[in-house]
Amino acid sequence: MFAIPKTRHVAPHALQWTSKQRNICSSANSYCMHQKLQAVNTTLVPQNSYLKNVLIWRKTRRNWHWFSVKYFSSCGSDGSGNKQNRRGRSTVCRLSVSDHLPRPSPPWRVLFFGTDHFSLKMLKTLNENRLQNGSDRLVDTLEVVATNRTDTVVPVRRYAQEQGLRILDWQPTLNPLDYDVGVLASFGFLIPSKVIDMFPYGILNVHPSLLPRWRGASPIEHTILYGDTVTGISIMEIRPKHFDIGPILLQKQYPVPDRITASDLKTMMAERGSEVMMEALSNLPELERRVIEQSAVGVTYAHKLSRRALYVDWENQSYSSIDRQRRALQEIEGLRTVFNNTKINLLDPCDFHALNSDPKLENSVLWKYGHPSAEVTPGSLFYSKPLKHLLVKCQDGWTGFGTIRIKKKLKAVDFHCGYLLENPDPRFKTVDNGIKFNLDLLSPRPLHSDTIPVDVREGWFTDLKVGHGG
Repeated sequence: MFAIPKTRHVAPHALQWTSKQRNICSSANSYCMHQKLQAVNTTLVPQNSYLKNVLIWRKTRRNWHWFSVKYFSSCGSDGSGNKQNRRGRSTVCRLSVSDHLPRPSPPWRVLFFGTDHFSLKMLKTLNENRLQNGSDRLVDTLEVVATNRTDTVVPVRRYAQEQGLRILDWQPTLNPLDYDVGVLASFGFLIPSKVIDMFPYGILNVHPSLLPRWRGASPIEHTILYGDTVTGISIMEIRPKHFDIGPILLQKQYPVPDRITASDLKTMMAERGSEVMMEALSNLPELERRVIEQSAVGVTYAHKLSRRALYVDWENQSYSSIDRQRRALQEIEGLRTVFNNTKINLLDPCDFHALNSDPKLENSVLWKYGHPSAEVTPGSLFYSKPLKHLLVKCQDGWTGFGTIRIKKKLKAVDFHCGYLLENPDPRFKTVDNGIKFNLDLLSPRPLHSDTIPVDVREGWFTDLKVGHGG
């Protein structure tokens, strides 16, 4: 690409360093891997090009080895490019600048990291772009890093095999400058620095939320659990050691459709994420120049959810929050409760909002209990013959379910005949599902409520603090 011999070696002191160049990549405790050093030396690196890693050809004992140097920042502690030994004398290291330099414009050499169906959509979009011809082609080569599980099929791995894409097992051994950029979506593993440093433009993550809101493993589920009215796609740079803390290159906001389920929202965000990722790749050098660090205000965490989150807390949850819980977690299993010390699943829910707006409901409650709904104990239940649903009292109203699974699936009327007729006051047991109604518990950082829509703040449904974020 550039007229620089691959075997050309120069002494580091030939590079004329300024104070700004020496410090451009440094942060408080470590080097920033994603700022680009331009025009280090016009005789070695063409102006306006980007060079992130340089290799040192250094003799150690009897052998010669390559050493990766971050933006030349490791070359010399005296500012001249020479490295001082223990006696304070400077020893000259020899640098080799490869002709396999990062590309200043597309098409890019891409390494993709992914696992599930959400990331599969990103991979398909990248591969379709790779196969097309024309000026809008953004992907030159495409390879895939995927896990190799024996207990289940990994969608990304299966697609890569079908398309004849080269597959690398996690954790891969990479060579410097073999790729321009990494693309990651729903991968689930922390990426170490030694892998990130192999990519001149870093590794870009497609995250389905408006970061810093909902960092972690399940942002889509938490978007529904909290009743957020807007969500978004954030294209951010990967950082080692922590998930979803890197600077943002591009962010787009989208409205959340009313009463959408997690599976439908995941499909929608996969489509939007693919579009935003391709937009980022089309303007990658410019976006890399103006990355925006995430705000410390408004940070919340979408921790990984466990089956404990399926249980309903009848005393402390409103029917709206139970509806959001159902829509967010139905991919895992139906909602759970406990009846006579037996776990049961609540299936085929009715429209809770329409149910509580029906004036006939209160007449049925008065006929059953002899007093209004406000005086009925949460967890109480009875069968409604007109609705053909089992109605259960919660904190502020009623929920209804058409099917109950207790050992096997039963229609609501069969459950009524088999379990409720001989019980004068049947109740579902309220179970702590890990819900905390104080949003501040979600994050050690302060939350700025003005950044959250008013209608969302008034209906907080607290984070399910179970599992481990990823």
